[in-house]
Amino acid sequence: MAGLLLPYFIPFGVALATAGVLRLLAGPERGARVAGLSILFGFAAAWHWLLLAPWVPVDPLSRVIHIAIGGFAIGFIFDLVRPRRSWMIAIVIIYALGSVWSAISGGLLGPAPDEAGGWLRLVFYLLFWAGLISRLNTVQAEGPSGLVICFMLASGLGLIGQMSGEGAIAAAAYCLAAALAGYLALSWILALAVGNAVILGGGGAVLAVAMALADPVSQASAIALSLLILVPFADGTAKRIPLGPTALRPAVYPLALMGVAMLPVCLAAVTAFLFAGR
Repeated sequence: MAGLLLPYFIPFGVALATAGVLRLLAGPERGARVAGLSILFGFAAAWHWLLLAPWVPVDPLSRVIHIAIGGFAIGFIFDLVRPRRSWMIAIVIIYALGSVWSAISGGLLGPAPDEAGGWLRLVFYLLFWAGLISRLNTVQAEGPSGLVICFMLASGLGLIGQMSGEGAIAAAAYCLAAALAGYLALSWILALAVGNAVILGGGGAVLAVAMALADPVSQASAIALSLLILVPFADGTAKRIPLGPTALRPAVYPLALMGVAMLPVCLAAVTAFLFAGR
């Protein structure tokens, strides 16, 4: 087991180390905002040295890194410039539409779908994007809750990919989960704020992996993927769990959230195994 997990210490370690350096160099306030880029650094390091994946977006998997870069870049600019909310919403819509269109048509300037199924996928993907980004934005002020949700979603996508025989996509999902875990560890300890870079970058990367698994050529079960929709709402149950003294709640709550989110993740993994290729 240790040998299987060892490669994923690359994205975990890179994200953890770069988050610490950025936090130290940029100071308490700005450092908390820019440190979210460490997730991208960890994922990109794994993409290049561990996954050996292409940087040219030629298929659903190779587009994941580009969607992730776009999300982190936009979120980072939002954290530094803080534009008007109307501008932020407009830019996020364009980012989501571009990401989904590239997944459907094969490129930002790809042709429109020539069948109803393609347009239906476009609508479903956009709804999922709107739902997850909106949900992450809602829990953004709750400390590491958004990070935990992204981490559990990435882990769930990795399990679905593994159980479905989509090894390359599963490895990318696990690397993303490891990078998220690296930043989560430091933000948990130092109580770092979860900025827009984390929300848009982490959420966008998770959704990019999900679209790769949902691609028609994938063997992943649509039922298994749909079960992960429950993960972003796990905080509703986690908040009802008695966690002891109030002083300990901020430290214990992320563990409770992981435990509750583990239920739909495990159910999705079992479903993926049972319905792989169907």
